[in-house]
Amino acid sequence: MMAPVSWKIAVLLFAGAGLLVPTLGFAAAEIKLDKEFLSGIIEKVPAVPFQKDGQYKGTVQRFRLLAIDPKSRRFEVACQVVGEFRPPSMSPLKEKRARKEESTENWTGFRFDVRIGINVEPGRDGAPRFQVDVEEVKRRELEGFAGALAKILGRSFDQVVTQIADGKASQLGEKINAEINKRVKAFRDYGVLCAIDYSLSDVALHFDVTRLKTEGVVGYVYPEPHPGTVALTRWFHPRQGHHLYTTTPEGLERQGYVSEGISCYVYPAAIEGTVPLYRWRSRKEPFYTTAPDGEGVARAGYRSDGIACLLYPDEQPETVPLYRFLNPRNGRHFYTMHKYAEFAK
Repeated sequence: MMAPVSWKIAVLLFAGAGLLVPTLGFAAAEIKLDKEFLSGIIEKVPAVPFQKDGQYKGTVQRFRLLAIDPKSRRFEVACQVVGEFRPPSMSPLKEKRARKEESTENWTGFRFDVRIGINVEPGRDGAPRFQVDVEEVKRRELEGFAGALAKILGRSFDQVVTQIADGKASQLGEKINAEINKRVKAFRDYGVLCAIDYSLSDVALHFDVTRLKTEGVVGYVYPEPHPGTVALTRWFHPRQGHHLYTTTPEGLERQGYVSEGISCYVYPAAIEGTVPLYRWRSRKEPFYTTAPDGEGVARAGYRSDGIACLLYPDEQPETVPLYRFLNPRNGRHFYTMHKYAEFAK
């Protein structure tokens, strides 16, 4: 029976640390999966059958967590490989007769203890990545004529069992991956898995996250220069605290803006399939949208400031989304190709 789920979400706030579920006000997060919880996942994995017609059959079963090894950064897992194997017949005539009669007399039972190492690390996409290795195979029991079987098969049978265990153990990694992903789902909109720490009692998953709230995709742009496009540069005004995006940056430094480089590549004039990205201004910030009415921001004191550039409303070859985010602390917006707002705090 699976052990009760016991896991903690520790959210590190700007003002300090606390135990709570993810909110918009956090900058980094840690989820701890303790040994009891991990044991429950592993022990619940059902027996996995295997067979090769006329040669062997059995199951990989009784998965259990032995330890968490901080030094090797692995879960140490044990399981058993139990089944039957039909040794090669001593003569072609006997082999032919056994197949014809589908005899089971020559089948020999076996049982192996298998030790598995499972390493979990963050992948480039921020999702857990698993490495599953069979570290050790120990023969516990060979029913019947063990001596004869050992002479006939030698190490070859150990190799077969190792391959079976290795293949089936990878399903265990997939199971753990699925369970962990269920528990980190709440962080998907705000950040990515960036590090994992192992201790004797638990595994801690660390996330790089943003406090900004996603408001969807403004449009689709090019991350690299494309024929007919120009750079859309991003500028920050330290005193006023807002960002400005423009294809004509001349004179902005004299107005107190600081360049933050190229945001993406867009079209300076209309071509087939593109739509305008309108800019609206208020005392608080410039606001960008493809909606001609500014999504109603005029009611909040914004005024139209023309067209910033042109982009695609839908995905095109080689384009990527330009995301819009809202900072809930000050109501200002931020635009970037980065799915997690460049982890802006």
